[in-house]
Amino acid sequence: MRRRDFAGSVKRSAAERSSVSAVVRRAGRARSARAVVLVMLVALYPLLVGFGDSPEGRNRKGNRFYRDGRFDEALTEYRGAQVLAPELAALAFNAGNALFRKGELPDAIREYGNAALSDDVAMSSAALYNAGNAFLQAGQIDTAVEAFKGALKLDPDDQDAKHNLEVALELLEQQQQNQDEQEQQDQDEQQNQEDQDQQDQENQDEQQENQDQQDQQDQDEQEQQGEEQEEQEDQGDQDQQGQEEQQTMSQEEAERLLDAIEDAEEELQAKLRAARAGKREKVDKDW
Repeated sequence: MRRRDFAGSVKRSAAERSSVSAVVRRAGRARSARAVVLVMLVALYPLLVGFGDSPEGRNRKGNRFYRDGRFDEALTEYRGAQVLAPELAALAFNAGNALFRKGELPDAIREYGNAALSDDVAMSSAALYNAGNAFLQAGQIDTAVEAFKGALKLDPDDQDAKHNLEVALELLEQQQQNQDEQEQQDQDEQQNQEDQDQQDQENQDEQQENQDQQDQQDQDEQEQQGEEQEEQEDQGDQDQQGQEEQQTMSQEEAERLLDAIEDAEEELQAKLRAARAGKREKVDKDW
């Protein structure tokens, strides 16, 4: 299927060439609608032809405003005509065209829907065709497809409706493709986010594990330092006790040595005294 850009691809009629951003061709819908309006008004209101307050008169005035691009004034006249003859589908069709040109697409589609209820096949087909263009303009492509299909059921030879249906189907296919791509992109982004979250969690767990190991190592080192300090303190106590014992033993030894010295000295003095006593001789007195 040959793909076309939306701009410049959807056909329109000479009466509606400037109504859809230069994209939709109306295929003579406005002109045929005016003919329908004229026939119906002449048939139903022959006595009111030519009077400005008649449905036909206000419709004519509205058409003049419409051709001049004065869509607000045109819509006012069409609305006035609808008040006088609300049953005329052609007036709803014309009001829909004015609303379409004003960019009020939901109201235009509603008027086209009223016009499509007409028993006149040409009027219903034209209303569905213009409704399809309004749906396209509103971005409701799937609904536009159904509207163009409805127009073709009523007028199978409508080449413009066939063309616009093909364009709408291509746009619908492109829209579906874009949605699929967007969904796939969203899924990929979600998966990437989940992977990133999992990686972050793993990194966090690893950091926590390293921190726990470091804390345990610090605790072990502290316990080891505490044990070493206790051993040092115990060793210090033992050394101090040994020194005290050594000092005590040294004092006792000194006392024993002094006692021994004193004993030896006493023994020596005794020996000296005994020696002196043995050597003493009797000497005659010198007169």
